[in-house]
Amino acid sequence: MIVLNTQGVVLKSLKYNDDDLILTIFTRMYGKVSAIARGAQKPKSKLLPTSQLFSYNNYTLKKQKGLFVVYQSDNIKSFYNISADFDSFSYSAFILKLVEMNTEEGQVNNELFGLLVQTLFLYSEGYENKIFLLDIFIVKFIDLMGYKPQVSKCVSCGKTSYKYAVFSIEDGGIVCDSCVDPNKFYIKIDQTTISLMQYILNNDIIVCSKAQVSNILVNELFYLLKKYLVNYFEKIDFKSLEMLKNLK
Repeated sequence: MIVLNTQGVVLKSLKYNDDDLILTIFTRMYGKVSAIARGAQKPKSKLLPTSQLFSYNNYTLKKQKGLFVVYQSDNIKSFYNISADFDSFSYSAFILKLVEMNTEEGQVNNELFGLLVQTLFLYSEGYENKIFLLDIFIVKFIDLMGYKPQVSKCVSCGKTSYKYAVFSIEDGGIVCDSCVDPNKFYIKIDQTTISLMQYILNNDIIVCSKAQVSNILVNELFYLLKKYLVNYFEKIDFKSLEMLKNLK
């Protein structure tokens, strides 16, 4: 019998029958894992708190007949406050879906796990600039998944000094004025936004979250990141963000 002891965050929780839940858990030690939480839908179940979306928990998982079962669990942080704010909930739900849809079962990524927990913590604590926090997460997520954008120098010639630069989704970074190809598609981007991306890549999320950034830069970066995600990741679900946009 395989037994796993690990910390994990609940990415998805689905009803299995009247009493049980199937959980998709992103774990620190074993990557993404699917497990059944027997009786977790019962009001007095000990597994109920550790089966909730966003919750950060300790788990003991046992593999029985090819399926992991939650044998024991205890809550580290519920991040309950996320659900009390619709903006925080929408952005956090998008982040969970992004991780859930773009990681493989058993693919360990300890840095991504830490980033996810820190991001949920900031949202649960009422971090004010919620879109900027989403920007930070996406930039770092892209990097950790192996698609780091090149923003420190021109992707074509390697220059670090130029009159202006544009961003090429196709080439994965900035292109200086000397290398711009009139037959290619580029996104116009402010030099301050380029510097902001570099700052995010070079610092951890807690440091980045303390930066004071204008809404113009935040929105410009978010526009670019959405296109970058669509180009480099096959599975992107913008439903929670679109719903938030429509309500506003």
